[in-house]
Amino acid sequence: MDSFVRLLDACSRCLCRFENVVAERPVLAAVSGGVDSTVLLRALHRLQQDGRLPGPLHVCHVDHAVRADSRRTAEHVAALCDRLEVPLTVRRLPPAAGRPSEDLLRRARYAELLQTGRDVGAGMLVTAHHADDNLETVLFRMLRGTGPRGLAGIPEARWLGHGEHRMLLVRPLLRTRRTTLEGLARQLGEHPYEDSTNADLGYARNRLRLETIPQLREALGVGLDVALMTVASTARAANEIVEAQGLRILSQRARRKTTWRLELDLRSIDEGNEPFVAEALRQAHASLDARGASPLPAWLDRAVELLKKPDGKRLQGRGGLLLERTRDGLLLVDPERAGAPPRTHDGGQLFHVDGGRQRFGATEWWLEAFEHPVPPLVPSPTEAGRFRALLDPRHAPLPWRLRTRRPGDVVHPLGQPRAIDLRRFLQSRHVPRFDRDRLPLVVDANDQILWVPGVEIAEPARLMLNTRRSIEVTAGCG
Repeated sequence: MDSFVRLLDACSRCLCRFENVVAERPVLAAVSGGVDSTVLLRALHRLQQDGRLPGPLHVCHVDHAVRADSRRTAEHVAALCDRLEVPLTVRRLPPAAGRPSEDLLRRARYAELLQTGRDVGAGMLVTAHHADDNLETVLFRMLRGTGPRGLAGIPEARWLGHGEHRMLLVRPLLRTRRTTLEGLARQLGEHPYEDSTNADLGYARNRLRLETIPQLREALGVGLDVALMTVASTARAANEIVEAQGLRILSQRARRKTTWRLELDLRSIDEGNEPFVAEALRQAHASLDARGASPLPAWLDRAVELLKKPDGKRLQGRGGLLLERTRDGLLLVDPERAGAPPRTHDGGQLFHVDGGRQRFGATEWWLEAFEHPVPPLVPSPTEAGRFRALLDPRHAPLPWRLRTRRPGDVVHPLGQPRAIDLRRFLQSRHVPRFDRDRLPLVVDANDQILWVPGVEIAEPARLMLNTRRSIEVTAGCG
């Protein structure tokens, strides 16, 4: 079978695995003008002609403006796209002061690609990373020191961006060697434009590619490539297990989850599961962070150590995320995106009985209340959980209000002989520090606390044997 046909089939199989993500939206191809991206563009163009591309093809070329002849590269890509009749967007980075680092250029490039994807409505970004890039990445990370995730090499797919503006990055050439791509470029009659910065030994990646790897291959032969591929394959398998276990912890133990908060119930988790807890936290951090950023490995180590600390201890994360040790596990929140409670200087928010569900300010909390002529028998408060309360309004005059705590607040817990300080009460009930100033307190017309949702009913509002009228209050988050 012709080698180009085999490449087409491999690309088609890879892209079809993510076809449901694209949903017929444009496929954006990153084309630098070099050998790899030129062959990729020819392959994607052929797949589009054959009706095997998930969506219409669009090309983006990013001019890094670090070479005097960079505009000629852009013109070369433009000529190639004109010949193939493929729409092209060229984005030029502002000239950087001094010598920009590889990481700075990479982040700037992906930012421009992501913006182009948003402009054209693309659901998928395709790049030309190949097998040799993957081997270089594994060796580079190995020399710098990394864990299983780093040793697994370049992932075939990952998300770029966050929220509604996400775009799936796919690399269909990861199993193709560079020598194969060079042969295909000659076979197709293409003359790619070589980037002179690829020979600049001032960049660590170029030194690795042009000096270190050739020397190692001369000493070890093909054994080097086999060894690196074995390391990557083994690390990838181990990483898949860790990711699956982390996802299991998230799906089974997440409590009160919103777009900006997540609480993990980690009771009965033993030390042998710490790597999976760390992975669950990594995934949670990436899902809550406004930019979808993953935490640093050092932060994950400190986060797991937080489980050995008393509740109330905190750890700051990237992007302002906050991790707090709770009695039952860990609470991860983004305080910047947390909605504000209502202002309480005027008594708080009026709570309407039989008025339907009400939001508590802009927070994650909602509450609703229904009046019953007699206390309902089913379900019982115990069966309904801590977020349902039956209150006797005889000693709790209407109208009721919702407010946050204030200095000097006291509460009379159910079954206790006297009222106690609310601050100490919340501490004794192990309410997370972050939640204490956001809890919606149900108070009556005399500002007497009747219920702390999820915590306790107040003694004055409890049902009695002669209760003939009750108000059922339920609360929730989300």
